[in-house]
Amino acid sequence: MKEINILSSKVFNRIAAGEVVERPASVVKELVENSIDAGAKEIVVSIINGGITSISVIDDGFGIAKSQLHKALLPHATSKISKVEDLDCISTLGFRGEALASIASVSKITIKSKPNDQDFGAQIYAEGENKGEITDCAATKGTEIIVNNLFFNTPVRAKFLKSERSEEGEITQIMARFILGHPEIAFKYLANNNVVFQSFGEGIESAFVSVYGVKTLKDCFFVNADKNGVSINGYIGKQYFSKPNRTYQTIFLNGRYIVDGTISSAITNAYSSYLMKRQYPFYVLNINVPNEFVDVNVHPNKTQVRFMNNQVVYGAIYSVISKVLDGQKEALSIITSDKTVEIEKPFIKPSENTSDIVRHNNENPFAKLDFNDSTPAISHTNIKPEIKEDKTSEANDIFLENKAFIEQLEKQKQAERELKNSQTEIAIDEKLTYIGQGLKTFLIYELGKDLLFVDQHALHERMLFDKLMAKNNLSDTCQPLLVPYIVDLNAIEYNFILDKIWAIKELGIDIEEFGDNSFKISSLPIYLADMNLKKFFDQILIDINSLKNITAKDLLKEKIAQKACKSAIKSGDSVTESEIEVLTDYIKKDLGLKCPHGRPVAIRITRTEIDKWFKRIV
Repeated sequence: MKEINILSSKVFNRIAAGEVVERPASVVKELVENSIDAGAKEIVVSIINGGITSISVIDDGFGIAKSQLHKALLPHATSKISKVEDLDCISTLGFRGEALASIASVSKITIKSKPNDQDFGAQIYAEGENKGEITDCAATKGTEIIVNNLFFNTPVRAKFLKSERSEEGEITQIMARFILGHPEIAFKYLANNNVVFQSFGEGIESAFVSVYGVKTLKDCFFVNADKNGVSINGYIGKQYFSKPNRTYQTIFLNGRYIVDGTISSAITNAYSSYLMKRQYPFYVLNINVPNEFVDVNVHPNKTQVRFMNNQVVYGAIYSVISKVLDGQKEALSIITSDKTVEIEKPFIKPSENTSDIVRHNNENPFAKLDFNDSTPAISHTNIKPEIKEDKTSEANDIFLENKAFIEQLEKQKQAERELKNSQTEIAIDEKLTYIGQGLKTFLIYELGKDLLFVDQHALHERMLFDKLMAKNNLSDTCQPLLVPYIVDLNAIEYNFILDKIWAIKELGIDIEEFGDNSFKISSLPIYLADMNLKKFFDQILIDINSLKNITAKDLLKEKIAQKACKSAIKSGDSVTESEIEVLTDYIKKDLGLKCPHGRPVAIRITRTEIDKWFKRIV
């Protein structure tokens, strides 16, 4: 039996760091949350090399007293809660007291701070587990924290970091959320000494424009409503305004950024009748509920919450968003031009009248099904030899049984292969005779003693696709665009395209970086000259996580497939004799063809099947 050990601070701080400090973005999040909780009105964040080399956060908050500075680096030390009852009504962003201790255990950190009532500032330096002495220093009101050489003493963790540009993108997303979630605070965010974002604490409209720009503002409604104790305000995209992925969806609950299925489902369902497939709504919403009705201490990173009543929250949000999008009369009181609304936390008791709330039946749809073990097992009695009593004979019989079973499976597979070949190959003695067109969609043939139904669009699409793929040459002459096309993206999308820019260039597309989070396309190869560039990039950016391994060949096949589909004969079109002749010659090569999207081109119906339909045979 192993001995139970009491872990040292060096060990449990590293464990805590693994939960709190996942990457540079985690450090920025924790430090900025501390600045906000400290009442800061101005916060400056600066990073070098994606935050791996250096992270600096400066605020004008109330600061840390010199006598308290040594406690800041201790685990479980916080000024935000003092008793267990405080956990039931948390109103601050950070409260666990692990952030600074965890960050200090895996970096070289300097903390300088000066409260208003101190004549001088004080500072403390720590490197891993080694803490220096507190000394006086020149400082202005507030706190400055500098984190250098993150994970310098945990090389294994450092190996799992992404590229500097990717880590910067994660931080950029977090800073955008802070600006949007706290429009009353002036933020300045610099990456490698270049200003990325700057807001001025002048309200939600100013904050929104500093992140997304004036153009996006015009494509959104500003909503401000209270329903059933739930306060909802912020921006939602107009009916026509959607995005190719979910990175443009931002929810704040009581000032804290969260990812919540109840809220996102309510919004998505409200938009359902306005969205095309694989399109997602745009929104930046601040949701406020009484603190006692939500548990924010569910997950270490505090982005997940638990509501006391999901139905009230869902119903309130769905109702408000639906009324705005559907143009109901009540929308006039929800949509407002006043963008200076302060984000408060109303302590309103939920209304008992929830008759207009959309409710879901959470009953398990399988609860009434009777599952039991009475289903008979599949047997192979036709190939099972008689079992003998003695063990030697039993072992031989089992071997024979297995061998017979395998042989039976092989016969079945062979029969399936022969059937497939007979359906996809034309025998020498079989003649393919065109009969006519059915429903202006299907070409019908006699094939020996069978009938063949061919989808005219699918066949023509496949024929065009094969020809385009055969003649395509990535070095084809390029055609310059009259006006360069600019692709504006968010930080995550920008980094994704930057990582895959080589694949796009291999297609012959002249693409290059163009300012912050933008790309410029100057020319296209001739075979893609009529391509819709917006749709092209939207297609690439759909569900970013599933496209990690995208290649130039993937992009090429997709665009050529679209071109073939657009040019092919459609269902409902009449076909000429010459077109039928060309299509017939092509289907003769392979009856098992599929269109570029995977649909079958031809279906063969045997004479035997037809006879069975009419009970000619049984």
